[in-house]
This record gives sequence, structure tokens and C-alpha cells, in this order.
Amino acid sequence: MSAKHLTIFIGIPLIVLGGAVALFFLDPTKLPFFPKCAVFVTTGYTCPGCGSSRALYQLTHGNLLEALRLNPGIMFLLGMGVTDFGRYIRSVKLSEPFHTVFANVRLVIGLVVGMLLYAVTRNLPWAPFTDLAP
Repeated sequence: MSAKHLTIFIGIPLIVLGGAVALFFLDPTKLPFFPKCAVFVTTGYTCPGCGSSRALYQLTHGNLLEALRLNPGIMFLLGMGVTDFGRYIRSVKLSEPFHTVFANVRLVIGLVVGMLLYAVTRNLPWAPFTDLAP
């Protein structure tokens, strides 16, 4: 195994673990240094990313349903990232070429369209759409 692969195998999980530990102890709803959403501050509308830090905070505390309620999109992308990292590890161990799922143009276009639709629906003023706002 090359030094590059070893760095990736160790570095990415350490970065994720460090972020998770930080979010476990730092509540984004109570600390002012977490950035505010520029879209929400400017327009009053929630963007597809609104609620992401609060969702990840809830996830570090084991509250999966609350994390999904706050931002299901970030939970979906997190699952895709973990799956893709697992695929990368498998391809290196089997000495196969690795092709990330995020390089698939159709998938990326689908994600962008899905995020735009999610942004519109979470700002609709009628139930059940009002429940999508964080």
C-alpha cells in the first residue's frame, strides 16, 4: 500500500472524527461563532443547507430522527460519502481502479435538481411543507 493511500485511509477518518468530537461538545444553536446562512439572513428563505450543522450535532448525540428532520439532504450526502469512501478502500485493497460516484454527471445533475426542488418545497407556506424548515 502506498503512502498516499495510507494517508487517505488514516487522514479522512481522523478529520471526520475530529469534526464529530467538536460538534459533540459545541452546540450550534447556543454558540455565536457558527456561521449563519447567508441565503437565510439575506432573503429569509431557507436553503438546502440550512440546518446542516444542527443536524450533524444531533447525529453526534445519536438523535438520528431529529437529524433527518433538520436536514435530510445532508444525511443523504453523508451516507453517500461514507459509502464512496468504503468503495475506495475496497478498490485499493483489491488493486482495482476507483471511480467515485460523485464523478457521475447524471448523479450530480440529479443531486443539484433534487437540492433545488428541496429548497423550493421547504419554503412553501403550507403543511406539510412547513415541517421541512429546520
